Amino acid sequence: MRLEISREALAGIRAATVAAHPEEACGLLFGGGGLIDGWQEARNVAENREIMFEIDPATLFAALRAERAGGPKLIGYWHSHPNDCAEPSRRDTDLADIDGKIWVIVAGDDVAAWVLVESPVYRWDGHTIEQREDHRAAIPTLSGIVRNFRHVPMATGEIRHLVPRDKCDEDIVPMIAEAGYPAIAPILDDLMQWTADPNWPVAPPLIDYLATLGAPMIEPIRRILNGGDDGHKFVCLRGMVRELPLSARIALRDDLRRLADTPCQGDWPVSVDAEARAILAAMPGEGG
Repeated sequence: MRLEISREALAGIRAATVAAHPEEACGLLFGGGGLIDGWQEARNVAENREIMFEIDPATLFAALRAERAGGPKLIGYWHSHPNDCAEPSRRDTDLADIDGKIWVIVAGDDVAAWVLVESPVYRWDGHTIEQREDHRAAIPTLSGIVRNFRHVPMATGEIRHLVPRDKCDEDIVPMIAEAGYPAIAPILDDLMQWTADPNWPVAPPLIDYLATLGAPMIEPIRRILNGGDDGHKFVCLRGMVRELPLSARIALRDDLRRLADTPCQGDWPVSVDAEARAILAAMPGEGG
């Protein structure tokens, strides 16, 4: 899922949030086709408005009636978190409906979009065996349903919101690529942190894209190679440095030699030194 919010809608929601502080503000979102282009503030009728919200039912029902009559399409809800955390609270998760609607949370200058999903949880103790056409299959037992909010990458016109929020944010990578360099220069180090584990869904496409930037990646890569995360060094070497233009690899020559010649103890298990030597061997003037 990919989402965009208009500058006007975001500015209006932020203004309402500031006016309501220290209480939570709330309201409705309108739009379609992945675009939030309308918003409405609603009265917060919760008992303790400083830590929770409840949209005034009269406002919600009026919006639903208007939609049925051909008015704006209700696609979600918004509310603020005065604690400056734009992630759903436990209370949000417990009280939300599984209706496919977008939740936008504003916290200070931060903003993020979410959608509630339910996922089955299985256990293998007490599993059953079923006979299939050509084999027997073990079938786990359904033990329950877990409700969680999943982050929805949302274009806001602000580069900082293109930094992934979790390891499954691979849908944000095309948005990062569309923004392109030099627009993403301020967040390159933040993006690099999401390349540390190639098993994260967001990591492979992000690695592939960042490697295409060439020279702008020299310093962000150098900071990883000079850091203390040996696994990240190896991923950086294998996935990015190997793919850089020769000129960028030459700029990293001293860093590569350091890793190849005097690896720290932690580098050995993930073969950082061997990977660095292999990259150097393919460069002119290294002589293998």
